[in-house]
Amino acid sequence: MQQRFVLWWAIALIVAFAGGFVANWYFPSGHRAPAIASAGSGHMHAATTYVCPMHPQVVSDKPGVCPICGMALVPVKPAEAQTTADAVGEPTVQIEPEVVNNLGVKIAPVIRTTLVRRIETPGFVQQIDAGRHARVQAPFEGKVAMLHAKPGQWLEQGKPLLMLESEALLVAERQHVALLKADASAKTEPDDAMSPHDAMSPDGAAAAHETALEKSRASLSRLGLSDDAIRRLEQTRAPSAQLTLYAPYPGMIANLQVAAGDSVKSGAMLCEFAGLAHASVLANAFQRDAAWIQSGQPVEVRLPHVSSQVWSGLVNQAAVSIDPNSQNIGVRLSFDAPPYLLKSAMYVVATIYGDPHRGVLAVPQDALIRTESEDRVIVALGEGRFKPVRVRAGIETGDQVEILSGLKEGDKVVVAAQFLIDSESNLQASFRRMTAP
Repeated sequence: MQQRFVLWWAIALIVAFAGGFVANWYFPSGHRAPAIASAGSGHMHAATTYVCPMHPQVVSDKPGVCPICGMALVPVKPAEAQTTADAVGEPTVQIEPEVVNNLGVKIAPVIRTTLVRRIETPGFVQQIDAGRHARVQAPFEGKVAMLHAKPGQWLEQGKPLLMLESEALLVAERQHVALLKADASAKTEPDDAMSPHDAMSPDGAAAAHETALEKSRASLSRLGLSDDAIRRLEQTRAPSAQLTLYAPYPGMIANLQVAAGDSVKSGAMLCEFAGLAHASVLANAFQRDAAWIQSGQPVEVRLPHVSSQVWSGLVNQAAVSIDPNSQNIGVRLSFDAPPYLLKSAMYVVATIYGDPHRGVLAVPQDALIRTESEDRVIVALGEGRFKPVRVRAGIETGDQVEILSGLKEGDKVVVAAQFLIDSESNLQASFRRMTAP
């Protein structure tokens, strides 16, 4: 009997100890567990209430900690919540200035700006066309003085390819300089210095000199001199036996036929010059972007192995196909790039730029609160007062979102801690509906 009595006392002590441990765990330091707002707790909003910054549904009338995350509750005093509301019943929340600072509330103005829809989409190269191709020939008989580029080396338009040297070129340039000097001398010579036996009038002599110069320019052009090179020769009057050939467009030497010091005849092929290749891409885009993609829109394409370079292209055809599994739409793009960078079925990343929306209202994306039924923002009214406002959002680009209705230019919206203010406003609206007569 005595052993049974001792056993019952031991069990009672163990139960008491366990109960005290549980009470101390859930109610540390003598604080009460915060109450969660309910239909019967409308009186909590008559004075200062305390809410969890991470879980705004946790509301208490006294300081404490959140039973969900353990964070300290912060005070919120909705001084005007029960007396101020808009037409749809959204209350205005007022917060003390020190609480605004503690919550880290930040605001930004509603601005009028230009937004451009940017759609990033992956794709694969389907077809590669060779693009432009040219044969570089010797314009005169001579020799190769110097090579400025190697086969396969990429050159921008106007970069030197090679240098030729010829006595025929030197003679032609000397003759052209002599004609220039004779023309200048004829223009400065007085009319009475002309011989009486000279039957040609001054106007006729000037026309003859001009005709001779034009024929000389045509001869230099056939020898490979460009218009800029001829003008430079006429300015410097320094004939040369050397001629540099330049890249006619962006490309590279595909087939070099000569070496430095080789003799060449007029019309001989020096090299083949290949330009940018034309690549066709099938990209995948979300269905929500289909309305924004149109033929002719500009595209920027990046290749994964040279991501620092951007190649410009165009949208050839939008919504050419749809994937039954992913429900993505196919978009056909094209761009030009060096042929040695492109391979069939290569993965690329494209950025499509839609038509710009000019003069639209915009707010930072952080300000927008999206729900299943509506979009809204928290408008700062000043003096610690905040009010949720329903808006209709448009396109999004970068960190900005277009506002079609609900705001006006110059309004100030909350971009940080807006979810806490929105939750407090929703709670007050709920209490008002429950306590309404």
